[in-house]
Amino acid sequence: MRSIACCVALFSASCVVAAGSGAADGGPSPGAIVGWDGVRDPARGIRYVALPGGAARTIVAVVRVSGGRIVRFNTVPGLVGVPQVAYDGSVDGLSADGRMLVLGSAPRPDDTETTFQVLQTRNLSVINTIRLRGQWSFDALAPDGATIYAIEYRMSANPPSYRVRAIDAATGRVRPGVIVDKRDAGEVMRGSPVTRAATDGMAYTLYARPNGTAFVHALDTRHGTAACIDLPWKATGNGIWSARLSVVGGVILLRQSGVGKLASIDRRSLRVWTYRPPKAS
Repeated sequence: MRSIACCVALFSASCVVAAGSGAADGGPSPGAIVGWDGVRDPARGIRYVALPGGAARTIVAVVRVSGGRIVRFNTVPGLVGVPQVAYDGSVDGLSADGRMLVLGSAPRPDDTETTFQVLQTRNLSVINTIRLRGQWSFDALAPDGATIYAIEYRMSANPPSYRVRAIDAATGRVRPGVIVDKRDAGEVMRGSPVTRAATDGMAYTLYARPNGTAFVHALDTRHGTAACIDLPWKATGNGIWSARLSVVGGVILLRQSGVGKLASIDRRSLRVWTYRPPKAS
């Protein structure tokens, strides 16, 4: 697998997207993917894959899932890729209706500008090029594609901090304010995104903290609100990195291969039931 930039791992941050029981949102992006599997549109049986297109260009190809035939392709300006939103390889960037695709550059320590390319999937034409001062990374997309949720890095802060912002996809304007749970807006956290599950406009991401604890962040991409749910284990060890999320009806399930169900979370009340801690792998 090739990445257009080095991954940002185990980033320590003071975050202003907080929620529920004392965790906060906004782990750093693992980067943007060039090649590999791209992002899949299951309704249409296709994938969108970013490929190297030469100096400062990217080829975007539509590939059939069955058979691998390239249906169409186009070249867009800039070195961009499919946004990777968790270290297990979870990707995002495609709107729920399949009409819009967002590609992005990956944050690097020396970057002074971040680029998002907003594409119309019908012909892979660029609808909008969004250039933002400083370091940003893609986090999620509203179901209708109207709003991009992105993580803004404030590297000059001590310690470095990040916050989640909402961006108008049509104009590129960063909307005022931050995505924050006002119940705990000043919470400081450390964490990295392990895995993600998304459904019905909700993006659920499991984060692992360096101190061994973990939490699930819930971002409502329809309404621009966030909630964070602490998992009660005091030490998850490296087993948390092989845990995976899924959504079944009104429940978020956390499982580990070879171990079984670790926890379940009621999507409405955010109440947590734990069954066993992750097993070291």
